[in-house]
Amino acid sequence: MSTLTKVLIVLLTVFSIFLCGIVVTYVANADNQKKIAQDATRDLRAARTAREAAQNDLAAAKEQADQMRRDLEAQMNQLTVTITDLQAKLESVQRENTQMSQRVRDMGASVQQANELQASQMQQAQAAQQQVAALEAERTRLEKELAETDQTLMEKMAIVAQLEEKTRQLIEANQELEMRFNQYLRPSGMTTAAPATVTAQTGIAVPAAPVARDIGLNARVSAVDIKNALAELSIGSAAGVRPDMRFHVTRDQQFVCDIRILDVGPDQSVGILEKIQVAPRVGDVAATNL
Repeated sequence: MSTLTKVLIVLLTVFSIFLCGIVVTYVANADNQKKIAQDATRDLRAARTAREAAQNDLAAAKEQADQMRRDLEAQMNQLTVTITDLQAKLESVQRENTQMSQRVRDMGASVQQANELQASQMQQAQAAQQQVAALEAERTRLEKELAETDQTLMEKMAIVAQLEEKTRQLIEANQELEMRFNQYLRPSGMTTAAPATVTAQTGIAVPAAPVARDIGLNARVSAVDIKNALAELSIGSAAGVRPDMRFHVTRDQQFVCDIRILDVGPDQSVGILEKIQVAPRVGDVAATNL
């Protein structure tokens, strides 16, 4: 065998080996490409499906966005109306606030005037209380002097009554002596003047000693003003009530207070409360004598 044949055989062997490798490579590569094609086709279908889903989602999102935009526009319109109403209400509230501020200022001025008036009335009330205290002291002094005068007068009237009683007894004794003297003179034909007899017409009237007594008046409390310490009684001048009379108020045999009469009407009278133990009530008993 020649060298060229050997070379050809070697080359043919090498070419066969190379061709086998190429075939193996091609077959392996063809399987891979088929698999890659199948994967690509599957990915393409999935991509198309995802694109359709994305398009549908996009359409739904657009529709939802449009609906939300319409809702927002409606809400904005409603909010605009609400804002307009609130602005109108705010203006009304501001006007009312201005009016209320003016009223508060006016009320402040009125309160200041009322406080000034109250202070003036308090001063007048204090002055009146001082005058009442002075009058009460003067009344107490006069009542004491009157009581002393009454006591002195009663003592003097008692003395006068005793003297008149002695005078009457002396006159009776004198009449008895004249009668006895006439009895002695009759036998001699002489007589004295007719004895004076003490009769109801010619006798000396012996005035009875005056007995001091209180006027027994009874009434009911018909109205009470605790704030001003005043009360109204159910009787007046027709029953003999006079100013400065003092009524004692009782309730169930319990002393309540005194009422000194200030003003008297025909059927009722008004007085000031004094010596208050408990607050008087309408219906309490009032009497000049306890």
